[in-house]
Amino acid sequence: MQDVVVGVDGSDTSRRAAETAAGLAEAYGVNLHIVVCAEPKAPVEFSVGSDHFHTDWRNEASALLDEIAAGLPYDSITKKVCDGDPAKMLCAEADRLDARAIVVGNRRVTGVSRLLGSVAGDVIRHASCDVLVAHTRVS
Repeated sequence: MQDVVVGVDGSDTSRRAAETAAGLAEAYGVNLHIVVCAEPKAPVEFSVGSDHFHTDWRNEASALLDEIAAGLPYDSITKKVCDGDPAKMLCAEADRLDARAIVVGNRRVTGVSRLLGSVAGDVIRHASCDVLVAHTRVS
C-alpha cells in the first residue's frame, strides 16, 4: 500500500507531526493513518451529587483522533486506537499496512540520552520502513 503512518497523543508536537504527515501523504497520493497508542486503562465511573460520569480511555482516544483528523487539510485519512507501547505499536501498524513511512515528532529528541529513551528513537531503531522525524519544536 505504501501509506503514511503518524502517531499522536494530543500534544502540540504530535499535532504538528500529523500536519507534516498529511503533507507527505498528499505528496505521495496515499492514505494517512493516524494512530494513538496507550497502555489500557480500566473505565472510570464516578458521581458528583446527582450527576454520574463514565470515562473510557478508548472513547477519549477516538475523540482525539476525530479532532485531529478534522483539523488536517487532507481527506484520505484512517484512524486507529492501539493498546500498548507507542513505539512498538506504530512499527507494528506500519508493518501491517506495508507503510512507506512513519512520521514522528521531535519533542524531547535532543541529545543522545534523550534520544535513546524517546518514542521517536525507538521507532527509528525498530521500524522496517522510512521514518521522518518532523521538526515540531517551537523556538
